[in-house]
Amino acid sequence: MSQRIPALTTPCKDCPFRKDCTKGWLGEKRMTEIIESESFTCHKTTHSGRKQCAGFMLIKNGESAFQQLAIALREPLELKGRELIFDTEQDCINHHKH
Repeated sequence: MSQRIPALTTPCKDCPFRKDCTKGWLGEKRMTEIIESESFTCHKTTHSGRKQCAGFMLIKNGESAFQQLAIALREPLELKGRELIFDTEQDCINHHKH
């Protein structure tokens, strides 16, 4: 079955949830705001049709509103790249501190 919902399946190379993103890039406050959000749109898809960020969904471990919607609609997200993402939300926030 093809994916019918707007979501990326792997974190992009500039994903702020990747372990190899620039340290201090977004700052602690902004990253905390993002992590506490119910969903997050990939910053690279804002002009070409918004898609949910794979990195956000991976770090939320199934707890984002978008993931819950996908489950309710029986739409598999088939996310890949968990090894690229910070192990915990706090690790991600700490990495983004200035």
